[in-house]
This record gives sequence, C-alpha cells and structure tokens, in this order.
Amino acid sequence: MSDFNRVSTLEATSLRDLSLLAAQIRAARGLLGWSQAYLAEGCNIHRGTLVDLESGKREPHEATLAVLMNELAAAGIVFTERGVEFRKWPPKSYVPAGIKSKR
Repeated sequence: MSDFNRVSTLEATSLRDLSLLAAQIRAARGLLGWSQAYLAEGCNIHRGTLVDLESGKREPHEATLAVLMNELAAAGIVFTERGVEFRKWPPKSYVPAGIKSKR
C-alpha cells in the first residue's frame, strides 16, 4: 500500500474515531521513542497542535494529518486496526524531515 493510500485510509479513520487516531499517534511516538516536541518539530507543526490532536481536543487539518502520517510511516510505523507496529524489525534509524533540514 502506498503512503498516499495509507494516509487516505487514516483520514477516513480519523473522521470516524479521532480517539483511536490520537492513541495510535501516541503509541507510534512511544515505539519510536520520540517526544511530542521532536515529532512536531520534525513535521514542522506547532507542538500545541500535536498536543490537541493526541488529547482529542480537535481534529487536525488534512495537511497536518498527512504530514504526521507520512513521517511516521517513513520511520517504519504501520497503522493497523488494533494499533501500530513496526513494518520491519529491527527498525531503521530515521530522522524526520523537519529535523534533517535544520542540521
């Protein structure tokens, strides 16, 4: 499945169940060992946007969701109906695009 199809599927999921998406993003960060600040910086979004998404306070814009999902997918995360998992084990080291561009 391409990243675009994955994002489209996740966008549909987010509309049906924002709390599931929020939990999946938190879990993906946990698997990767990334803080909210690191993921937000890596996606060039405000940390508050990520905090609000993960807490279920607001639904993200499509563009924000696409950036988040694409960065997490590039890091080796696969979103499933039950949660998240690594595409391959052991996972490859990955630095989000927003962090790479600052180095």
